Amino acid sequence: MIPPSGFGYIIVGKANQLPKTTYKTYWRRVIKRVILLIILGASGLFYCAQTEKPANQIAVGRIPDSVLEKATIVMTASGLRQAVIYADTLYVFEKEDSTTAQNIKVKFYNEKGIFQSTLTAKRGLVRQKLQVFSVWGNVVVENDTSKLETESLNWDARRNLITSNDFVSFQKGKDIITGYGLEADNRLANVRILRDVTGRVHDVPRSESELDSLDKNPPEGNR
Repeated sequence: MIPPSGFGYIIVGKANQLPKTTYKTYWRRVIKRVILLIILGASGLFYCAQTEKPANQIAVGRIPDSVLEKATIVMTASGLRQAVIYADTLYVFEKEDSTTAQNIKVKFYNEKGIFQSTLTAKRGLVRQKLQVFSVWGNVVVENDTSKLETESLNWDARRNLITSNDFVSFQKGKDIITGYGLEADNRLANVRILRDVTGRVHDVPRSESELDSLDKNPPEGNR
């Protein structure tokens, strides 16, 4: 699907519609919880604060429109792929423009469609229409020269911007920098850690002439 903005997405996977037994099981659990709350409330054994949690669980219980196994989402811009998202399982909520994913691997591409970096994480949330992607749990982004590690990450495809508010560790060659908060592109070419920055950096240029030399003769990995 390519909308007027030039952004689009394609979802491919093995469809696994929720069977009727799933719905029956879900409603049985809901009814049991309601009955249990009524009985305990009448007997005066529960405080109000203790009943809030199960009540909220019932209210927010959702069943996805479809479930896809071994699924792939291709996100594009102007006909060129920006990212390809692989997931063991996708839960699609169509009305909410919300797709949750488990055990994720993402391949990022540049504006010419050339592979740039890879992301892995345990869980994710994709909003295709907004072109926004969030991940949590053992998040790692890496390419041939750099590696970024954190617990949560957001990617805005329209702005080509990766952000995080969590603790991050960024390694490039022998250099390691850590801190909290992050702004970066998906190539990890421009990385900014926002606060409490610490780390160790090797081979720091000692003079302007050395900086000029690096500009004229960059390391082989950066040519």
